[in-house]
Amino acid sequence: MSHGYLHTMLDMLTGAYNRDDVRNAYSSLPLETNIGRLFNTLAWGLELVHDQSDKILLWDDLDNAQGAVLDRYGENFGVARDGAPDAFYRLLIKVKMISLLSGGDIETVINAAATLFDIEPEQVDLDEVFPAKVWIYVDEADLEAEKIDTAELIAGVMKRIVAAGVGMRLFLRTYRRNEATLYLNTGAAISSRMTIRPPVINRRASSTIYLNSYAYELAHITIRPAY
Repeated sequence: MSHGYLHTMLDMLTGAYNRDDVRNAYSSLPLETNIGRLFNTLAWGLELVHDQSDKILLWDDLDNAQGAVLDRYGENFGVARDGAPDAFYRLLIKVKMISLLSGGDIETVINAAATLFDIEPEQVDLDEVFPAKVWIYVDEADLEAEKIDTAELIAGVMKRIVAAGVGMRLFLRTYRRNEATLYLNTGAAISSRMTIRPPVINRRASSTIYLNSYAYELAHITIRPAY
């Protein structure tokens, strides 16, 4: 990323110098004059110093520190890296910082969880479960992708903050909503049964009734001789 040092220096050239390189610099063309090439070399060094200064300011924050800089943070708090990656080592340092100030009470545990997950304490729910257990609930929607990936590590180091003999479990809550159309229908049928009893008489009659069904097909064919 250019910070414009070359353009600034070329713009400040007086009329005693050839100013063709001012146009070349803005058009990303090769520089032609000796003063332009000299300024280009100086600008390259200033750009490098500027980038490193920005990195120093950025890595002054524990959340952004990496490599050897993070090692120096750990040495200040007496935390050995032991081959741990930057993300996990950063958690160990934070836990050590919190444990130095922690009394193991509920408020401290909530603040520690909020700090490690980079959320507000109001977004952390804690339930005390008998006997001597605490369950911590955090909404997954409130977390960044990096924090979700390291949730298991955070749960492990959180056990160092709670008081001795107190169990701890961490839960990530997820809310899902599904919609579907459900068709409901009802059916009805009516069945009737009729019984007819003839009167009691001395006569008896019987007959046979044949029930049958049939179907037929009629085909009419006309054959005409050829003339």
